[in-house]
Amino acid sequence: MAYDANAPIVVPTELVVILNPHNLGFSEFIGTRAMLEAEGIIPDGTKWPEGYNDLRWQDGKFNFWLRRQRPEGVKGPRRDFAECDWWCVRWELTNRPSLGEHKILLKAQALKNEIYRQSAEGQAEWIKNWNRHNETTKDEKFQAFKALIPGLVRPKRGRCPKHAGQSQGASA
Repeated sequence: MAYDANAPIVVPTELVVILNPHNLGFSEFIGTRAMLEAEGIIPDGTKWPEGYNDLRWQDGKFNFWLRRQRPEGVKGPRRDFAECDWWCVRWELTNRPSLGEHKILLKAQALKNEIYRQSAEGQAEWIKNWNRHNETTKDEKFQAFKALIPGLVRPKRGRCPKHAGQSQGASA
């Protein structure tokens, strides 16, 4: 499908909220100016940026960054969206660790978790949980309950059973 510069730009009607605490430690609200102002995260009297300029400020423990962006999935040159009413406000802790420090902290936590899993206490906990799991597989009422939840129990693999109406002899 070819790009049509005269086609109206359609922006989503719902505010998009992205919470990313584990990887990069930021949060974003993405939406129209009215949506963002209704959330109360834009200070009163803010002069909104023009075109693709951005605005940064600090408030308490947080750094904020307001910028215009192209709506997700919309194509065409960037200049066609310089007046589009679709914005992103990102905020993050002012004194957050750098990306490198954050990666080191995540790896240190993963190592700590693995050391625990390989310890006598961690192994005992794993065995206890495994035994609990085995008990639930023998609990007929629980298994019947699980079967009522769509998508929770995978269908059994293999051939479908032959129905009573089908012939069971060799074909002639």
